[in-house]
Amino acid sequence: MPVVALTGDGSMLMNGQELTVALQHSLTVIFVVLNDRALGTVKHGQRLAGAEPVGFALPDVDFAAAANAMGIEACRVRTPAELLEIDINEILQRRAPFLIDVLIDPEEVLPLGGRMKALGAAK
Repeated sequence: MPVVALTGDGSMLMNGQELTVALQHSLTVIFVVLNDRALGTVKHGQRLAGAEPVGFALPDVDFAAAANAMGIEACRVRTPAELLEIDINEILQRRAPFLIDVLIDPEEVLPLGGRMKALGAAK
């Protein structure tokens, strides 16, 4: 059964070893990395809270190139049109992982209202 793993770039940097597990076990897993070159939850949370903007920037990691280096097919998506060009049905027929590195707008604010409310209540 195919699986889609939706994750951010920071999470992928911390937990990306699942790629090789999926490869070793011939698992049909599509890894979708939302890449804004930042720890987005930290960045936008700091802005919403009026906190000092520190410790959120990440390098411009090409996760598609990294996956290719591990022997995993991948692509990097820069535009909505490129996303629509991906042949998902063909990918789902494989018994192998595939990674889609999606470059997203780093200034798009995440829906953090609930998280910020919970953090405020925890004080």
